[in-house]
Amino acid sequence: MKSIKHAAAGSVLGLVVSAFSVSALAQSSVQIGGMVDVYAGSLKRSGDAASTGVVNSSGMQTSWWGFKGTEDLGNGLQANFALTGFFRPDIGGTGRNNSDTMFARDANVGLSGSFGRVSLGRDLAPNFVPMLTFNPFAASFAFSPLGLHSQTSSSRYRGQAWSPVVSGDTAWSNEIMYVTPKLGGFTTSFFLQLGEQAGDSGKNNFGVNTMYAKGPLSFGAYFQSVKVNNPVDTTVGESSVFTFTPYNRVTGATYTLAASKNDTWFLGGAYDLQYMKLFGTFNRSTTKLIGAADDSQYDLKANTVQLGTSVPLGKGLVLLSWARTKVEAKGDFSAVLGSADVQSSITRNTASLGYDYFLSKRTDVYSVVSYDKLTDTSSGVSFGVGIRQRF
Repeated sequence: MKSIKHAAAGSVLGLVVSAFSVSALAQSSVQIGGMVDVYAGSLKRSGDAASTGVVNSSGMQTSWWGFKGTEDLGNGLQANFALTGFFRPDIGGTGRNNSDTMFARDANVGLSGSFGRVSLGRDLAPNFVPMLTFNPFAASFAFSPLGLHSQTSSSRYRGQAWSPVVSGDTAWSNEIMYVTPKLGGFTTSFFLQLGEQAGDSGKNNFGVNTMYAKGPLSFGAYFQSVKVNNPVDTTVGESSVFTFTPYNRVTGATYTLAASKNDTWFLGGAYDLQYMKLFGTFNRSTTKLIGAADDSQYDLKANTVQLGTSVPLGKGLVLLSWARTKVEAKGDFSAVLGSADVQSSITRNTASLGYDYFLSKRTDVYSVVSYDKLTDTSSGVSFGVGIRQRF
C-alpha cells in the first residue's frame, strides 16, 4: 500500500514537473547555432610579391558559433540575449584573428516589444546590415570587393598595408543599441559605443542606419563616427582608426597620416527583377588627423562605389561585383616628401565573379575568382573553392 502511495505521489509530482517544463519551454527558448565555412585556393592581392596557396576559413561568410535566447515576459515583452563568437576552422582557432575576444560577434542582453528592441553589450555596428544587404557577396570579407575595401587590410602599396576605409569593425563593444519597430517599411537603428576612458568623455563611437524594403525594391543608409577601435581599445588618448601613406615615387620617401576620427556616410540599394538582382552602393569617409599640424595642413578623404548583380542559375546564383575606392590626401607635401613626383592619392579596383550552389537549405558550395589592382602596384588574382554549412 505504501509503495502504491509513493508511486501515486511520484506520478503526481512527475505531472507537475512536466507541466512546469512545458510552460517554461513555451515561455523561453535557447538556441545553439552557427556556421562553418572553409575554402581552398590561391590568394594574391594587389602588391603581393607572389601567390599563396591556402586552406582558409570564411570565404563566403565568417565562421561562427554561439547561443541566443529569448524569454516571454508577457504583454508582448521579451528578454533577449546573444553570445556568439567567430572561429577559424582551418586551424581550429578562436576569433577572426588572434586579437579577437571570445564572443566578438555578439555579447549582449536586452528587451524587445512593440517599442522595438534595445540591447546592452557588444552588438552590431551601423555599417554591418547595409553593407551586407546591398552587395551580392553579402558577408564575404575574403572575396566581396566592398568587404575587401571597407573592412580588411588585404593588399599593399609601397610596403604599406591597405587600411580599411570604414573604421571601427562590424560590431561595437560597450554599446547601447536601439532598433525601432518597422514604420512604413522603414526600420531605423541607433548606436552608441562608450570609449570608457577616464577624463575623455568625447572618445566614443556613434551612428544611425535605416533600412527599407517593399516588393522588389530595397534601399538603406548609414552614418557612423568612429574614434574607438574594436573589439578592445586600450589606447590612452587618441587612437589611430585610419591611416594613409603618401609617398615620393622618385626617392621612395613616405609620410604616414594617421586619423583619430573616421566619419562615414553610406547609401545603398537593390532591385530584384526576378531573373537578376541589381545592387549599388556609395560611401564617403572623412577624417580628423592626429596632431594639430597635420589636421590643418592635409585633407584626407576616401570614396567607394560598388556595383553588382546576382543571377539565378540552376540551384544556385551567379555573383558579380566591382568596387572602386579612391583615397586622397590634399595639401602641400613638399616639406615632408620633396617637390618631385609625390603620390598623395591611390585608387583600388577589385572585381569578383562567383557561383554559389545550394545542396540544401543548410549547405552550399561555391567558387570565386577575384581581380585586384592598386595605383602604381602590381595586380593580383585570387580564387577559391569552398563549402559552407549552417547548424
